[in-house]
Amino acid sequence: MSFISKHLVYLLWAFCVLISCSNPSEDINNKRITPSEVDLNGLESGDIILKRGFGKVSKMITQYLDEKIPISHCGIIICEIDSIYVVHSVAKGYAPKDGVQTILLIDFLKDCQADYFYVVRKKSAPESRKRFALKALEFSQQQIPFDHEANNQSKDEMSCTELIYWCQIESFGNSDLTSISFTDKQLFVFNGLLDTSKYQIVRHY
Repeated sequence: MSFISKHLVYLLWAFCVLISCSNPSEDINNKRITPSEVDLNGLESGDIILKRGFGKVSKMITQYLDEKIPISHCGIIICEIDSIYVVHSVAKGYAPKDGVQTILLIDFLKDCQADYFYVVRKKSAPESRKRFALKALEFSQQQIPFDHEANNQSKDEMSCTELIYWCQIESFGNSDLTSISFTDKQLFVFNGLLDTSKYQIVRHY
């Protein structure tokens, strides 16, 4: 595959990923989760949140990844005294700023399909989960841009799954994410974070 062809494929993939959680609803048959439905009690910093958004592009992503549970976006929960936040990564134009950033959980919940919304908690010591959450906050303060080239070997740019990967590597020493081949790249996928031998399912709506 030529450089130009590869670049076009990467751009298509990045386009799909970056709008997967902000694309307008296209599938009227699927129920939308409202923030009022989600019980926020008992959530902890370091929990991982996963969802499938609405729209054709989100559907394209889940069809391409072909995972058992179709997920299109993820982030890391941060609990403060007054609010609950999510650290995630998305491209500029679909969020207040580009790349790794922190938003309110209620905003993250604005585009969630029922049956495909999860909060999971790694079965590890609370102290290590706190380190994981602090690492996510650290990355969110570094103005790391969104990864349009699907390069998971570098921390200079990050997609939502790459954020999880690097936070896990630097907090636990390894990552639970699995990957699939994409041209000459390896793309992280989501279902490794739903492995119940490693994660407690804290919420599922």
